[in-house]
Amino acid sequence: MEYALEGSVFVGGAVIQWVVEELGLLASSKEAGPVARSADPADTTYLVPAFTGLGAPYWDSEAKAMLTGMSRTTGRAEIVKAAEECIAYQIADVLALMGQEADVSIQELRVDGGPTKDKFLMQFQSDILNLPVAAPEREELSGMGAAFCAGIAAGVYSKEIFQAVRRSRFLPVMEAALRRKKREGWKQA
Repeated sequence: MEYALEGSVFVGGAVIQWVVEELGLLASSKEAGPVARSADPADTTYLVPAFTGLGAPYWDSEAKAMLTGMSRTTGRAEIVKAAEECIAYQIADVLALMGQEADVSIQELRVDGGPTKDKFLMQFQSDILNLPVAAPEREELSGMGAAFCAGIAAGVYSKEIFQAVRRSRFLPVMEAALRRKKREGWKQA
């Protein structure tokens, strides 16, 4: 018997779509990382993307989205940065709970999907988790995984084909005190 843990984040990468389509702060999601990188690093704005409530580990279907911690100097770049960072914070919350519930120490986060092309987000994810993050060369691995499994079943591939996926690695560089401060700010938000 094998068990799997799943953590549900209701609004992850879609928060950038909201920034593009509803707020009009970006022309496309590809701009998010560069714009976030230009933000004031001292800005303390947090976006809680509870547009449909909050998933794991909070499970609050009545929660509402909010921007908090803004100052007079908070602008477009700082709001985009808060949107990028809220994705990483939510993933960090889920991974912390999974590690606690399974009593395991997570050594690396392997990611896929469109946001993996966003170097700012991948680096922040690594920094906030204090773990390496491995992003694949190809952003969508689900289709590749299905094709690899079919190929293995047909005898075309061996199981080692999964090791052929090339990944970029992001290593944490954020100081521990700053990481704690940011995580505490997120929890408060």
